[in-house]
Amino acid sequence: MSDSSAWLSDRSKTVEGHNMTCALYFNDNLVWGPMSCHNNTTTIQSALRQADKRMELRLGTKDKTVEGHTKSFNIKYKGKNILEDHSCHNNLEGLVVAINSIWIAAPPQ
Repeated sequence: MSDSSAWLSDRSKTVEGHNMTCALYFNDNLVWGPMSCHNNTTTIQSALRQADKRMELRLGTKDKTVEGHTKSFNIKYKGKNILEDHSCHNNLEGLVVAINSIWIAAPPQ
């Protein structure tokens, strides 16, 4: 993995209630989402704010759905793990791709 990257790893399945949506913006332009998410996604939002001010994970509310978490979300920024083993749904794979694509095309300063 490069100096800054995001990735998903496998975890034991848990069942969670999703009552939010998340969408990734880069320089105020929508680049991914919105997708269903759990309220724990605020932790991913905080990690991205810490890592790269050009990115903003915007959260909204939605009717509750029950979904299984089978993945963990991880972020490494400039060689430092800033988010590890954060429980999430596999639908955040697209978010990982978006973050990594941005960091390849326009590396964080």
